[in-house]
Amino acid sequence: MRRALRSFAVLAALPAAAAAQGGLGVQGYGYPTGQISSAALAVGGANAEVDAASQLNPAAVGLANRFAVYMQYQPEFRRTTIGGGTADARTMRFPSFQIAGGQGRLTVALSASTFLDRTWRNEYSDSVIVGGSYVPSTIVASSEGAITDARLAASYTLSPRVQVGVGFHALVGKNDVEFGRNFPDSTGVGDVAQLSTMSYAGGAVSIGIVSAPIEGVLIGASFRKGGSLEARQSSTEVYQGDAPDRLGLSVLYTGIPNTTFAARFDRTNWSAMRALGSAQMSVFDANDLGLGVEVVGPRVAGVPSYARLGLRSRGLPFGANGDQVSERSLSGGIGIPVARGRGVIDLSLQRATRSAAGANERAWSLGIGLGIKP
Repeated sequence: MRRALRSFAVLAALPAAAAAQGGLGVQGYGYPTGQISSAALAVGGANAEVDAASQLNPAAVGLANRFAVYMQYQPEFRRTTIGGGTADARTMRFPSFQIAGGQGRLTVALSASTFLDRTWRNEYSDSVIVGGSYVPSTIVASSEGAITDARLAASYTLSPRVQVGVGFHALVGKNDVEFGRNFPDSTGVGDVAQLSTMSYAGGAVSIGIVSAPIEGVLIGASFRKGGSLEARQSSTEVYQGDAPDRLGLSVLYTGIPNTTFAARFDRTNWSAMRALGSAQMSVFDANDLGLGVEVVGPRVAGVPSYARLGLRSRGLPFGANGDQVSERSLSGGIGIPVARGRGVIDLSLQRATRSAAGANERAWSLGIGLGIKP
């Protein structure tokens, strides 16, 4: 009985920090991975609207001439600095999977990509009064889960210079958020925890085009219209909002032999999700700008490899202490053909810096993409 009363007292003493997050990049409902392939990340996302493995433009799936299956692994290692304190964290992500196939002018793709990732963990030492005495303990706050974009896309080739596409999106997922206090065994006080599970369901539709209007120029553009998006706790609807609209444009110049220059602009109205959060949650619309270059490298078994370099600047949707988080990154990578061109391994490495409300974050992100064409 005494142990139960102590646990109740400790539970009541848990910090009222349910809004605390594990870093600048994972505020609010999570980090937007961008739904961009490893190859596109290496050029700062600049060619994402004409990249078959980036799950943004449904018209681009018709360009999948190197693979029918694509999968991606993308771990991130970050350090957050607030005042004089620092915290290190790592997140293992599998942000993308896609299967594509076609017949004649029609190509169809089924994919699943991470829309918002909310995986983080914080631990710090603290003490609490139990039975009139201070008892040492460890506060643990963690979140695990994501909102996933499951997309069915179709691309149709109108002419050798024009492809159009349409995509249907189901936005689904859940977050398991836990706050607890752990005690050393010697104290005789039991560990306590609070667990909250939120699930999400919504939809969207997208349209896109890829066009080569003149020799040496390739343009890709897409628009996604968000439908309703709801959050539930224990099967009960808590909040109702909308999935964000998104507009993107990529322009590529291929007029120099063996070299491609790319630029991209993307606008997402994340503020449509504001109704899903509390009044204290800051939500911002955000721009995404990317510049990159890709150069043909040495041939491997008769198939060219690629070297890539890119710059990216964007705002993140969920703020810290009322300020929008800005992110800037430098990236590079290579594309290595395997199995005589029946597969490709795309490697990317990003160095990102994030800042808001007097806090700073540095992150390394490694992208490993594998494409297979049976």
